[in-house]
Amino acid sequence: MKREKAIALFLIVAVGAFLGYELWRSRQPTAPPKSQATPLQCDQNLWQFVYHPNRLQVLNPCLSVTGAVDEVRQEPDGDLHVRFRLDPQFASLLNQGNISSQQGDLVLEPICQLHVTQADAVAPCKPYSGPFFQPQVGQRYLVWGAHVNDTAHGWNELHPITSMQPIP
Repeated sequence: MKREKAIALFLIVAVGAFLGYELWRSRQPTAPPKSQATPLQCDQNLWQFVYHPNRLQVLNPCLSVTGAVDEVRQEPDGDLHVRFRLDPQFASLLNQGNISSQQGDLVLEPICQLHVTQADAVAPCKPYSGPFFQPQVGQRYLVWGAHVNDTAHGWNELHPITSMQPIP
């Protein structure tokens, strides 16, 4: 009888310890798996290369979207201006400026991609060493960047872009 009580007490303590450990473990912060860490985080260091960053009102410092490239154009500040047709679940990221001036697309601004001819953008882009992107019209991408309102133009953008991964 003593042995059975000792076994029962041991099992109760063991189960209690296991449940306590599982509860503690479930409340610990978890890091993303190593293979996903790079694209899942926006590189805040890219802001040092954005000319006149005060014109950009940050709506979300880091988010990802999916969609397809409608148009790519080169800008004098060295950035690319990419009109990006968002997948429907991201429509709330657009504002009236996107609808009226960007044909309903979100603007993506990969920074310092090209030769800079705009005088006030030369210095910020001079030390830039990447990332570099070559978005292709029609290609679908998963894009990571800061969601901002460009107060000089009135539309929303992802600017700067940290990652553009093609979606097959």
